[in-house]
Order: sequence, then structure tokens, then C-alpha cells
Amino acid sequence: MADIICRWRNGTPKTVVELVNALPHEVMPSEKFREFMEHSIYGNEFFHTPYQLACQLALYCEAEDGLYYPRFTHDITSEEAQEYLEQWFPKYYIPNPYVRSDGFNDIECPTYVVYGLYNYVRDHPKCSYSEAYKAIFHEEATNNNDIVKNYINRYSKVLHFEADGTLTITEANPNQIFKFMDRNNRKEFFDNFSQQSKRTYSQTTTTDNSSYLPYLTALRTKPFMLLAGISGTGKSRIVREMAKACWTPEEDEYGKNCPRNFCMVQVKPNWHDSSDLIGYVSRINGEKYVVGPFLRFIAKAIQDPKRPYFLCLDEMNLAPVEQYFAEYLSVIESRKLQDGHIETDPIVPYENTEAYGSLIDQLFDSDEERKAYKTEEGGKRLTIPENLFVVGTVNMDETTFSFSRKVLDRAMTIEMNKVNLHGGLEAGGAAEFGYIGEDLMGNAAEGKDIYADNQTLCDEVISYLGKVNEILEGTPFKIAYRTRNEFLLYAVNRLHFAPESEVWQTLDEMTSMKILSRIEGDNERCEHVLRELKNLLTETVGDHAEDSASLKKIDEMLAKLKSGYTSYWA
Repeated sequence: MADIICRWRNGTPKTVVELVNALPHEVMPSEKFREFMEHSIYGNEFFHTPYQLACQLALYCEAEDGLYYPRFTHDITSEEAQEYLEQWFPKYYIPNPYVRSDGFNDIECPTYVVYGLYNYVRDHPKCSYSEAYKAIFHEEATNNNDIVKNYINRYSKVLHFEADGTLTITEANPNQIFKFMDRNNRKEFFDNFSQQSKRTYSQTTTTDNSSYLPYLTALRTKPFMLLAGISGTGKSRIVREMAKACWTPEEDEYGKNCPRNFCMVQVKPNWHDSSDLIGYVSRINGEKYVVGPFLRFIAKAIQDPKRPYFLCLDEMNLAPVEQYFAEYLSVIESRKLQDGHIETDPIVPYENTEAYGSLIDQLFDSDEERKAYKTEEGGKRLTIPENLFVVGTVNMDETTFSFSRKVLDRAMTIEMNKVNLHGGLEAGGAAEFGYIGEDLMGNAAEGKDIYADNQTLCDEVISYLGKVNEILEGTPFKIAYRTRNEFLLYAVNRLHFAPESEVWQTLDEMTSMKILSRIEGDNERCEHVLRELKNLLTETVGDHAEDSASLKKIDEMLAKLKSGYTSYWA
């Protein structure tokens, strides 16, 4: 049987936009349409792969009446393409009028791919995708599991891939989503996708998040990020804008400059322990916990688990991070995937003491919630919630502290030194981010959580890291399992946000974040390493060298070596 899933793999918003904007936007005779397309950007090649893909996506129809009908009568945006794919994907069926049906005549299998999976999962709760695929198509699942997962989670309103590889139902009554028709009628196939689904805010926003893809992917990979750069480039503003982008117009917090899921803490130079940020026990007139802003914000996030919460540590390195943030640096490394959720060790361990009781009483208003956290056996604990994202802004100058590898190994680092002096001058301003919502929260904590379903992609990343470690052999910059895990998670998460991503983009972005940020020293220590990494990256990115952030950074670091010392940090 032909690979069913391969017909979806190029159906991304980027491809839909390209196809729609190349197609004519008005009804015309089929002969005129074909003449038009022969002189388009595709030329005579259109009536091969682009033709088949555009037909399967129902972006146009050459009907039995001899007319060409367009799906869209205007050039579209990526947001419109995303919305259309959400409408199209659950109703896609095989065979359709444009695809040969060889192999389907001798077996019983569902004509609607998602509907077939839906029915099987309904009767076999928490089954794996591989099990469902084999049961309904009578063959083993293909190597495109990661692509299927991306499509189902990104475009399907009825099914969801969980982190443990199982499928769950998200819509109990799909009758309004699935509509059956005569699949041999081309016009009926085309019209099947004509009914516009109800728009949600996430699809109607006019802001495209693609330019912020590294930020979103980094946070989904590890909820601890450093934004480094010269003063005034908008590092803290970006964190605030991400928090604002988690609300819809129907909610009270929408449009507020400081919504409740955002907390700005200005780091002070005199912080040498965690008492100012996390809190401490006071023994004046009995034991009482004096609660810091970090724990108060954690409690807010715990009570609103479906929404991302952002803590911004402004000027994070004005004080030694390892001292005032030691508890967090330790606990963030305990992240594990448990029953579909990412959990950590407690940041404040349970104690049957007056001080611990006072802490819980201050953080929670509900008697039921307080009792749960004060229960010794099987009670709740003050862990780092999976919807909490910590972002530190960093300026490197003579007034600040440098970062140890303990900090750098635990954080995702993005440099922000680009300045557009014409930016942000539009009247009224524009939203920084489109709607983010729950999509930012990851569903994996370690490489093993995603390896089996994405083995081909992961092996390619691991091969690259092997070459990196050959270069770093004998230096203190050599990477280990933590960095490997984050490379793998980043690769899969980048596909989650942008299914059209290429592996070189992951390797380039992560090399800057996790490899180059660790390298510092004199000529003897760094020059050979940087030049060898440059050769490896040049080979890896191929024709995309001009778009490589890591290559630009390596050139900058090599230039600094002329003074006898170099570092990632300005």
C-alpha cells in the first residue's frame, strides 16, 4: 500500500501560502488556468508535484463543468493558511479524486484518515499511534511518526498525541467536524472544505510568530532562558509581550501592560543568598516564613496551570546567580516526565514545622489546597510548575558577574544585539507576539521522551554532536548528556512550531545557544576550537551560510582573539 502519511508531509502553512499566492484568484475556464500556470513561477513543472499537492489540499478544483475554482480569492497570510489546515486536515480522506487508489481495493480501511484513527482510539483508549495505524491500515506505521504527531497536534481538533506516545480524544462529538461525501466527485471534494470553521483568537491574530521561533522553541525545550545583549534592545520587553500574548480579547487581563502571568524582579547587586528572591524563615516571635516574590509567583502559576507564567529577572547578573538562585538551579535539573506532565523536586521541601505551615497559608487561600500541601504522606509539594518560565536579561560589562558553566549548562541563551532604529515607530504600535497560550508548554523533559518517535531526526542531531565533541576533546567545553538532550528536544520542538523546519536550522541555533556560549579563553585554548567549529558549521548549513547565526558569532569571537582573549559574551 502507498504510504498514506507521505501525502501530508508538505502540507505546511508555508507551502499553502506559496501555492495559494501562485494560483489564480478568480474562476476561469480550465484551459485558461492551465495556460496561466505554465507561465507561473512553476512553469511546466506545476502539473507534477505542486499540482498533486495543491489538489490534495483542495486549494483549487478543475470541475466536471470545465471551470477552474480557486479556494482563496486573495493572497493569504500564514495565519490564514494555519486556520485552513486546521479545517482541512481532520476531513482529509483517501483515496481522493486526485490520488490513485491502488492497494485500497482489496482491504477494508477507513477512507477518512483522522476519522479512522478517532474511531479506533474511542474504542481503545490510550492506545499508541502504531497500534491504531496497524489496526486500521493493516500495515506497520511508517517512519513519519514525528510528522504525523506534528500534524495531529497542530491541526486536529479531535485527537492529541500525548508525550508517552498514546493518542487521546479531545472532542467528544466530532460530527460537525467530519462530513461525508462522494469522494469521486471532484467538486464535492473541493466544497467539503469550503465551510469556514469558527475562528478563534489564536487564528485571527495578525501577528506572525515566525521571527520569534528560536525564543518559543527554546522555552518549550527548557523553561529557563537568558537574553543577552547591549542595554536597550528590548530584552525585558519581549518577556512582557510573551506574557501579554497568553490572553484572548474575552479575558479581563487582555491588553494589560502587566498581566497577572508576568512578574518583573529587579536583581540587586547585594544579593548573595536566596532570601530576597525565594524567602527565609524568621524566628522573631515564633517561626514564620517570610515569602519572596518567586514563591508567590509560583503559587499563582500553580493555580492557573493551563496558562504560561513568565518571571523576568532583570539584570540577572548584577549579583552571582549561583548564590541567590541556587535552589532553582538545582531543582530545574530534576525535571521528569510523569503521567504526561513534567514534574520537579520541591523547591521548598515539606516540613512538619510552624514555618512551613505559615508559608503554605500565605501562598494559598483555599483551606482544601492548604490541607493538601500540609499532608505528609501523598500530599502536594511546592515544585516548579510546568507552566512557569524564567527568563533572565543579561548585560555584560565591568559592573556585572560572568556566568559559570553551571548556569550556562542549565539555560538556553539567545543573544539580542541587533538594533533597527526604524522599528517600533508605527502609530499605535503593533503586538510583539501572536497568541501563544498553552502551546508553549513542552511535553518532554529528556531525550528519551522523544527519541523513539523521532529516531531519524535524533540520530542526525547526535551525529552532529559527535563531530562537535571530537573538536572539543581535551577542552573544558566538551558537552555531555544534558546538552545532548536539549539539542534533541529543540529539534523536535522546532518542528512543533514550524513543521517545515530543516535540521540545519536546529543545529545552527543550538550551537550558538549551547556550544559557543561556553567557549572563552586565550588563543591557545580557543582559536583551533573555533576554526574547526566554523568548518563543521559551514559544511552543515551548506548554502545557508549567510543565514547562520553561529557562523557570524564565530567570526566575531575570532576577531576578539586579536586582543588575546575571546568570549561569547560582549
